[in-house]
Amino acid sequence: MMQQITQRNDYLLASIYRLGENSKKSYVVFDVKANHSILHCNDSFCELTNFSATKLKGMDYFSLLSNEGQTTDVDTIKEKLDCGTMIQAKLHHNSHNRPPFWAEIQALPFQNEECETEYVLLLVKDVTYYHTEEFLTRLGKAMFEAIEKDNSLEKKMRIICNGLDEFFLPNVSSMVLTRGDTSQLQVFTSNANLDKIPTVCDRTNFYITVMQANEFIIAEDLTTVDIPDAHKEYAILTEKQSGWFMPIRNQQQHCIGLFAIFYNAYPSSRDFFVGLFHKIAALVALAHTYEKTQKQILDLAYTDITTGLPNRHSFLNILDKFESQGREGFIKIIKPSEFHQIVELYGREAGDELLRQIARRFVENKNERNEYIARFTSSSLIISRTISRENMMYYDARIRDLIQKPFIIGDKQIYITLKTGIAPFSKDIKVADAIRFADSALSYACKKPGTRTEIFTKERNDQLEQQMTVLNHLSYALKNREISVNLQPKVDLKTGEIQSIEALARWISPTLGFVSPEVFIPVAENAGKVREIDLQILELVLQWLSQRKSSGKTLVKVAVNISPDHFYHPYFVKSVVELLRKYDIDPNYIILEVTENIGLVDFQTALTIIRELNNYGFETSVDDFGIGFSSLSYLQKLPFAELKIDRSFINGIHDAGTLAIVRSIIQLALNLGMTSVAEGIESEEQVEILRTLGCKIGQGYYYYKPMSIEQLNDILDA
Repeated sequence: MMQQITQRNDYLLASIYRLGENSKKSYVVFDVKANHSILHCNDSFCELTNFSATKLKGMDYFSLLSNEGQTTDVDTIKEKLDCGTMIQAKLHHNSHNRPPFWAEIQALPFQNEECETEYVLLLVKDVTYYHTEEFLTRLGKAMFEAIEKDNSLEKKMRIICNGLDEFFLPNVSSMVLTRGDTSQLQVFTSNANLDKIPTVCDRTNFYITVMQANEFIIAEDLTTVDIPDAHKEYAILTEKQSGWFMPIRNQQQHCIGLFAIFYNAYPSSRDFFVGLFHKIAALVALAHTYEKTQKQILDLAYTDITTGLPNRHSFLNILDKFESQGREGFIKIIKPSEFHQIVELYGREAGDELLRQIARRFVENKNERNEYIARFTSSSLIISRTISRENMMYYDARIRDLIQKPFIIGDKQIYITLKTGIAPFSKDIKVADAIRFADSALSYACKKPGTRTEIFTKERNDQLEQQMTVLNHLSYALKNREISVNLQPKVDLKTGEIQSIEALARWISPTLGFVSPEVFIPVAENAGKVREIDLQILELVLQWLSQRKSSGKTLVKVAVNISPDHFYHPYFVKSVVELLRKYDIDPNYIILEVTENIGLVDFQTALTIIRELNNYGFETSVDDFGIGFSSLSYLQKLPFAELKIDRSFINGIHDAGTLAIVRSIIQLALNLGMTSVAEGIESEEQVEILRTLGCKIGQGYYYYKPMSIEQLNDILDA
């Protein structure tokens, strides 16, 4: 018997080795039951890790992975492998006498007849370069967004430090020091270390030496170099004993500061480290230069220093004169669609030059003297024209002519598209409102492809006014608990018996009357008030369940909708649990419904939250499945209990294509161990189709309309 087992294992291992060789990748095979000890690896894996095959054999593979700072927990990987689950993850991988590298691993577990994992074939790919490029792209995007929002230099530098600390976690703690108007240096750190170090420091002899150097300087022992005591204490506090220092220079090669990177293990190869920080230094220099430019702009009250165009203050002054004279006309706000890409590729100065050339072409192409052009934002221009009626055909032709030839940025020829938002000003429409309307129209234009012009309409204004009116009354409604709950049963499609209830928010305002959830829920989400609505609905449900419990009546599970903003709130689980304890209701009676793309926001956090809810006894449900942008890989990993098919699919279930989709969703739910629920059922024919497809639960007007608590009590107690 033992000989047969040995032969089977030898044959299995030989097959696994062949799979590894056929993959043409670095691979390693380890024995799960022998403490994950390495049995075999190829030469490519040895080269990647700088270990000999002899050294690797018998080693616990997971000793090569750092569990600190990983996006995927090593213990979680082990658990999944024990269950026979294939793993794909990006991890920080250690090497012998070399810096660690980022590795993309694919782990294929092999199980015996007792469904126990015995061996794992693990393919390893060095993705440090791609991970780094992704990091630099993300960092650059965050920096440009901060510049676009005109964030402070402190916030911009914090973006750099946060990014560095996270990228090299747990190996480094970073500081950026920049020259200011005084003889001192400004000091910037990550969010985690804001209160651990003074915001300014003296220019010590060592820091002066670094800023005068052409290359970086390494201090193996920080106690031996002349840096401020506070910085040494900071290094000790973060358990770092060595330092890496590099000057930061702008495009003119003038030193504007330095990097101070404290580490306990050199985080990468020398060339990689230097190349990375040269690129990051360019972002620091851009932010530093932009900060200085902004100060100069403040000194020039009516001129945009970077383009030489009139600025917004100048524009408003001109328009104030038009308004006082009772003149009427049009406001246009113009934005090149490719502005941000040009800035990312060629720098902020290229963006300024583009706006300058667009303005010049507008001036050269105009037939009227009553047109005034200025810079509106960092990425847009604003034009006023005093005229009673705008000829849109003329303007469209003018725009086409303006962008027909390329713009010359540096030595590059660049073709662009333009977005325009237009709004009138007159005796009835103030200039400030016209600018706001034109900006709103530009937002609509920016959502559409190509060169696009949008005119602000009264309908859009009415829509905005309705949203503002609802917002103004919503705060009062929440304070006075005007939000009520309607309940709609979900039934067993075979028996028609009520299986659970869905709680729906309703608002009847004393002033506005009935306000549709389709109106006030989006307003609440944009205003950050949807969490209050969720909690009020949950509390109304719990009050009802508590009353039934006190009266000895049957309790039914109730599903409560949870918005994404509320779901990711740091006190979400705590606040929900506290409410249930307040009313002494078992969590088994509450189903929390979330939208299908909740995992795309932050999958790891979503997984943690749902597991925590499950541990308390809550069930979770995916609402309106099929209309969002869910990833099936996320869905299969998130432990939902219920999958609700959006009513749009049920309405179109007679269409062959829609029927195929519904069938697939029901099968998907079955395969994932979830209960499928059909929303919006309105006919017996729909019920029969859904039964045939294997759908278990349904809700809709065919069974019950949303009703008050009193009406539902009558049905349940009948």
